[in-house]
Amino acid sequence: MIDRTYVKAKRLGKTLVLTLIKNDDESCGVRAIDEYRDCDPNWQSDDSMHEFFEGFIANTEWEWIDPNEIGALTEAPILGIKDEDGKVIEAYGWMEYQVISLMQALAWGEAVLIAGD
Repeated sequence: MIDRTYVKAKRLGKTLVLTLIKNDDESCGVRAIDEYRDCDPNWQSDDSMHEFFEGFIANTEWEWIDPNEIGALTEAPILGIKDEDGKVIEAYGWMEYQVISLMQALAWGEAVLIAGD
């Protein structure tokens, strides 16, 4: 299990911009994604993505949202925030998922997720 946070998130209007943490210590997101790419031939898979995001999910208010929870007809990865009752109050989807993986977009610099309405 990965207990480090490699990703940071910033809301910009109707988008959620994810970028890798860039610093000189062992929790550097850039170094971590390079290691995934070098060591795991399936580094762009959903399983690797979920593993890579474990620290982010554990250390922030964000969590993976099942599309059915918000009535979305997609297989896109969705990050969101739930209230105390478990109701989704924010949701952002990686709508480029059929063209490029979320992991590849992060490796290239950033991933922009779109808000659900």
